[in-house]
Amino acid sequence: MNDNLTVLLVDDDPNIQSMFQMVLDHHGIDLFAASDQPSALEYLAEHTPDIIVIDIFLPTSDGYKMRQAIRDLPHLNSCPIVATTAYYTTDTVSDIAQSGFDGYLLKPVDPQQLVAYLKQVLNLV
Repeated sequence: MNDNLTVLLVDDDPNIQSMFQMVLDHHGIDLFAASDQPSALEYLAEHTPDIIVIDIFLPTSDGYKMRQAIRDLPHLNSCPIVATTAYYTTDTVSDIAQSGFDGYLLKPVDPQQLVAYLKQVLNLV
């Protein structure tokens, strides 16, 4: 990846935000971290990231509803959206896929695999 890429992370966990920041900074990738849907949608009104990572369980909404809100924005209808969650069952992966996400990261996210996975979703590998 190069330093022209931007990731939007929507996750209310400051530890997850910090880990993403450290890993992406190391690879020269820009990150905007939002803790909730309103701040993410405010950012998206003015910006078009290359990929969006959304926590399924957010304090004021959920990742499934947020994915749909993003898809309703014309400039983001083809932007890859990846779900992430620490709470999963055997149905979670199929639920995520059936909901229209382009991929998923189960927590704890492996920092050493993060960039490679984002590249894979972006078809850059």
